[in-house]
Amino acid sequence: MPTSSKIEQIFDTLESAGYPRALQEQLLPEWVTSDVLNNNNASKEIAVIIAQRLGLKTSGLFAEHTSIESLRTHKPKYKRSIPAKSKNLSPITAIAVTVAEMVSFACTQPYIPLEQDTIKLRNSILETHKGKWIGLRNVLLTCWAHGIPVIHLSNLGNMVSKMDAMVVFANGRPNIVMSKNSRSWAWQLFILTHELGHCALGHVSPDEILIDEQLGSESYALSDPDNEEQAADKFAISLLNGRDDATYTASIKNINAQELSKVALDYGTAHKIDPGHIVLNYGNHNNQWQIANAAINYLERNTQPANQLINELLWHQIDLSSLPEDSIDFINRFTITESVA
Repeated sequence: MPTSSKIEQIFDTLESAGYPRALQEQLLPEWVTSDVLNNNNASKEIAVIIAQRLGLKTSGLFAEHTSIESLRTHKPKYKRSIPAKSKNLSPITAIAVTVAEMVSFACTQPYIPLEQDTIKLRNSILETHKGKWIGLRNVLLTCWAHGIPVIHLSNLGNMVSKMDAMVVFANGRPNIVMSKNSRSWAWQLFILTHELGHCALGHVSPDEILIDEQLGSESYALSDPDNEEQAADKFAISLLNGRDDATYTASIKNINAQELSKVALDYGTAHKIDPGHIVLNYGNHNNQWQIANAAINYLERNTQPANQLINELLWHQIDLSSLPEDSIDFINRFTITESVA
């Protein structure tokens, strides 16, 4: 769409820094039409909106020689990086922090630090939120009960590089922001409990953002030499299994996906362990990711996408009356569920 010369300069500077034009347009409210963008007199207002939503200094964007200067003082801690897959995570981090700030402001539940003893926390979750095992739904409810918002940035498409999850403090509370592009409850459960480990164990201070780039098959449980990642993995595994040394094998030789899913469901039901987690654990320890992923698809064939569940709970937990309409619209733009693999 046509834009004024100054707005075009702002857009070009941001695009050069890794913020695609389509993403910039997604940052703007609905009233910013093509006529507004073509009006040079509106350029400062546009600069203010973009700066606020990306945590940037307006003066830098509106200077004669446009520049990008962050207002935020958070120091990023990058974890689980895959060296061969370098990413520019600045755009998604900026959006994630803005969404977290809005959501945390609307979270009415006071922040209650999590129990570090995973067995006590496990028993508390099973007693308070019920369920056959420690699963995605009751862990999410536990997060919100402790005043820890959980958000999934589902509507980013392929516009920017994504991390699997991050933890950032806003309004005196940790916020977990997820963006792994998977509909699987089991994958999102492991990521969520790993991030809870970072929260419970004090790995993130109020002036930091902890970013887990990838918690997938190339960098799964206990495979990272970083001490904090090891500790967060052990926290997650212990919370999900009742012990931190849980590994699963199959007594059936050449087990297929359907057989694996049935064995995992039977064992999980008997021991209050999420069957999907058992399958992922099996896939990791036996290098059988193809069978594990097929078994996950079979186990979860009748469930809604995990990111949809995460964001449905988000909208039920926050006080919308405490937010202006443009903030509600902004949160909705990036959390509306898109189709995921």
